[in-house]
Amino acid sequence: MSSIELGEWDVLIAGGSVAGSAAAAALSGLGLRVLIVEPDPDPGRRLAGELIHPPGIDGLLELGLIHDDVPQGSVVNGFAIFPFNDGEGAPATLLPYGEIHGRQRCGRVIEHTLLKSHLLETVRGFERVSVWLGARVTGMEHEDGKGYVATVTHEGTETRMEVRLIIGADGPMSQLRKMVGISHETQRYSGMIGLEVEDTHLPNPGYGNIFLNPAGVSYAYGIGGGRARVMFEVLKGADSKESIRDHLRLFPAPFRGDIEAVLAQGKPLAAANYCIVPEASVKANVALVGDARGCCHPLTASGITAAVKDAFVMRDALQATGLNFEAALKRYSVQCGRLQLTRRTLAEELREAFLAQTPEAELLSQCIFSYWRNSPKGRQASMALLSTLDSSIFSLASQYTLVGLQAFRLLPQWLGAKMGGDWFRGVAQLVSKSLKFQQDALNQALRAK
Repeated sequence: MSSIELGEWDVLIAGGSVAGSAAAAALSGLGLRVLIVEPDPDPGRRLAGELIHPPGIDGLLELGLIHDDVPQGSVVNGFAIFPFNDGEGAPATLLPYGEIHGRQRCGRVIEHTLLKSHLLETVRGFERVSVWLGARVTGMEHEDGKGYVATVTHEGTETRMEVRLIIGADGPMSQLRKMVGISHETQRYSGMIGLEVEDTHLPNPGYGNIFLNPAGVSYAYGIGGGRARVMFEVLKGADSKESIRDHLRLFPAPFRGDIEAVLAQGKPLAAANYCIVPEASVKANVALVGDARGCCHPLTASGITAAVKDAFVMRDALQATGLNFEAALKRYSVQCGRLQLTRRTLAEELREAFLAQTPEAELLSQCIFSYWRNSPKGRQASMALLSTLDSSIFSLASQYTLVGLQAFRLLPQWLGAKMGGDWFRGVAQLVSKSLKFQQDALNQALRAK
């Protein structure tokens, strides 16, 4: 083992994907010297985050990680959502990002490996950033008065590093999180099957298409170069082939034919969907960012954008405290807890409403679509929450209440179907959850104080 002079770097980042590159760019802007260790710069084809909401694009632009000549990809103007109970051929409900300060807000889809390689190559050109490829953190030792000291293995050599801040940006199954003893709760939702097809028959080009189905959620969106990504959720215990057939029944016939032709040619990619909730995002001089800090169901497609926002929260906390790392990490922990609570709660509630097969869930689903179809301001507010432009639990609580009020618009329909009892039980559940959200918001405000 070799040793390194103290002070050569201020920050060590484990992981060089979106979260690690964004954190490095943000902190180097404060004059801090940053080392990224990335064990696998070319992981090959796999299913991972690709959609970046407008706040994420704006953040990457501000950090200097992308410019007008961003990597090849596809512009996204919002979501197009197909409810399964509207019948075959029914149009999607469009949720555009809308405008802000007179400028049309757009997101972007960039194939994950292309995005990762572009960001890592860009950030390694920053003056205060160094990148070790094929390197990993292999040990973490706590020392009194110093916090954690990391051991990094690179090119067959172990190096002991004492730095002011260690950042875990190594994904949902973070090894660094495990090394420092931050426990977490894990819930495996489902699997995901993905493939690429030609985008000739992609419905609603320029939008992320979301198809809702009791069998799960499926997605279709352009990724550039005349190609589209299609992904099918496979719920626990379900047969993947039968599940895909259930999904495809809701796809427009020409697009369904394109997908079936690709499926017949070979094996698609696969991944798993998890909800991971660590007990803390900070321990001593260690902080978690991106999916290492926690992840939720991909329904809102907010993972990349949340990772970029983490970098800004960390930077702003350090700026506000005059680079007092201990005080800054406390601020970071509180702020990130607030952001993650809103993001996770939103994903959980949408998933329950769209997938649970109970009358109460069906009422909530109908209320959501009624709200979107009848309220332009509601669509705008919903997209602000989905895209993380608005990360306030208070906003989520108020929007949930407004959605719940749509139940009274739907009452004649439910009475006509002789489901009045189900309607009342559904409304009672909506009221109960609305009160819980208000309580969560109050508790969060009290903790922040």
